[in-house]
Amino acid sequence: MPARPTPLSRRALMAGGLAGTALALVGCDAVDGLLDDDESPGVSGAVSPTAPAVDADSDLVASVLDAVTATGALATAVGTTVPALAGVATRLARLHDAHATELGGAEQADAPAVPAGRAAALRRLAQAETRLQDRLVRAAGQAESGALAQVLASMAAAVAQQRAVLA
Repeated sequence: MPARPTPLSRRALMAGGLAGTALALVGCDAVDGLLDDDESPGVSGAVSPTAPAVDADSDLVASVLDAVTATGALATAVGTTVPALAGVATRLARLHDAHATELGGAEQADAPAVPAGRAAALRRLAQAETRLQDRLVRAAGQAESGALAQVLASMAAAVAQQRAVLA
């Protein structure tokens, strides 16, 4: 019989979940303010009148958006092609759709060809998720805007958490 969580471990789990939710919400507000050209501070206070112009990061956002939508299309295709991976692939696709929306939305990328075998499809998806996480981390370091850097770092963390499920 599995051990029952102690009240302390339950509180720690709940605090961790709340902290993750707060980080995601902070990131969402920061991107909304950045992309809407809102000069007022978001929840994080990262957007200020002295923040770099939105145009300084527009190419970076477009590049990251392409990577997010391509990885989302792969996750969707894996979920459709390999029913045994539908659960995890659907969660990843939803995450990428939410991130794409936060970055200003995009048209769906074309569905890539996916290997029919479970192991090969999982390997391809895991590699794509790793590349996306690395891209988000690099982009967070390249961002001129602190608010955008926070959002991209938060997205990288979300991908890292989901990658743990793939292992």
